[in-house]
Amino acid sequence: MHRRVLAGVATLLFCSLTAASQAPSSPASSSADSPHPAPAGLSAPLPDIQTLLTRVRARYDALESLRKNYICTVTEIADEFSSNGSKKTHTDQYQAFYVKNTLVSQHIARDGKPLSPDDAKKEQERVDKLVAKLKSQDNKPSKDEVRLSASGLLRVVTFTNPHREVLNGRPTLVFDYKGDPHAHADNLGDEIMRKLAGTLWIDEHDEAIVRLNGTLQENFHVGGGLLVNIRKGSSFDFTQSLVNSEIWFPAQLAAHIDGRFLLLKGFNGDAHQTFSDYRKLKTSVTILPGTQVLDDSGNAPSEPSTAPESAPASS
Repeated sequence: MHRRVLAGVATLLFCSLTAASQAPSSPASSSADSPHPAPAGLSAPLPDIQTLLTRVRARYDALESLRKNYICTVTEIADEFSSNGSKKTHTDQYQAFYVKNTLVSQHIARDGKPLSPDDAKKEQERVDKLVAKLKSQDNKPSKDEVRLSASGLLRVVTFTNPHREVLNGRPTLVFDYKGDPHAHADNLGDEIMRKLAGTLWIDEHDEAIVRLNGTLQENFHVGGGLLVNIRKGSSFDFTQSLVNSEIWFPAQLAAHIDGRFLLLKGFNGDAHQTFSDYRKLKTSVTILPGTQVLDDSGNAPSEPSTAPESAPASS
């Protein structure tokens, strides 16, 4: 149970402030002639962070039709604590795909073993309900649901120390940020972000967030600390990578959590998620056993790939 708590809190900290390359330029773009102006030198004037993040979000949304054709494997290594405080480390594997620009993860294995038929059926039903909700017209987050966004980050943090770095051979814009404890929070995601401090890296050519980290600067409570109590110092580090030279996807998420969740005993530990094996689906209608995927060259593999049974794709 505590492993699920840790993974859930890590998800709270996961911020999908992502963007894709080769997207059409937005009206806010600094160049009317090209969607990707050539990056300036390291000493050139820096763009306004609010305008930049607006373009990041626009580019991300523009690639929804491409993003939904991808599926990947997510491997999570996380701590689980028993009632007596002893710790075990478990490895869980998921198949993940996008619906309406939201990453949907379907649990398929634990510690190298597939889920039991009963557990697999329950997980399939959970995923089916989630996909239906995401596709519905009234998909609005509840006040207790966490959705972290570029617009939310702009509202509740301040940015300092803007500069350029070369990251993986690419010019990168870097900003430090710190939450404003007095900023108005519209939802639970805003409340979390205004207690964070960290650094944001944005690829200058593709205007995609390539790394984001943060640390809680004070304790975070829900329900007076009875429901959720995440302690100061809990942290996360999220990175993205360019896939097939066309789109940015999550690469790794590491989180350290120290706190309490839903009246359970206190927990602390680490969770690490690796996103790998990104491949394109041959069809985006339904993900079924034996669905063919394409390799990086666009060719079908010699053996069919097995995907989660009856998992709806993000069409």
